[in-house]
Amino acid sequence: MSMSEYDELRQHYRPAKIHYLLIAESPPPPAEFEGSRHFYRTDRPRREDHLFTNTVKALYPETLDMTESELEATKEQWLRRFQADGWYMIEALEESQAHGVTKPQRQERIREQLPRLIERVGELVDTQTKIILIKSNVFEVATEPLRAAGFNVLNQKLVDYPGHYNQSAYREKLAQLLAR
Repeated sequence: MSMSEYDELRQHYRPAKIHYLLIAESPPPPAEFEGSRHFYRTDRPRREDHLFTNTVKALYPETLDMTESELEATKEQWLRRFQADGWYMIEALEESQAHGVTKPQRQERIREQLPRLIERVGELVDTQTKIILIKSNVFEVATEPLRAAGFNVLNQKLVDYPGHYNQSAYREKLAQLLAR
C-alpha cells in the first residue's frame, strides 16, 4: 500500500479538530505484511499491533485488562473513540522503512523531510494542539524544529516506541504527558 493509500485510510479517522497529534516514525508496510505498525488498518486482526494496542491502553483505562486479540476485534470502535476524542496520528516520514534501515539512516531521512513534516503538521493543527513524538529517531531529530516552527510539542523526553520491548514505558510516558 502506498503512502497515499494509507493516508486515505487514515483520513477516515481524522477528527474535525485535532487536539492531540501523535507523530510516529514511518507508515506501515503494505497491507499484506503481517507484522506490527498497522495503526489505522481494520481489514483483519493483526498480530503484534503494539502501537495501536498500547496507545489505546494508555488513553482508555478500561482497556487495561483486555488482550491484544480483544482490542484488535474491537479496533474500529476504539479508532472511532480516538477520533471523537480529538486524537490523530501521522508519521514523520511518508514512506515505510525497511527493517534493515539503520537508526542513523532513519534519522537522516527524517532530517531531510523536516520541511515537509513541518508543512504537513501546519496543515493539520494549530499552535494549541498538543503534539507527542514517538520513538527516539523522531524525538531526537524533530523536537526542536517543530518547536521553532511554533508547535506545542509536549515531550521533554523520549516516548519509546512500544515494540516487543518498552510497551509499559510507552503507556506510562504517554499517561504522564497527558496528566501534565
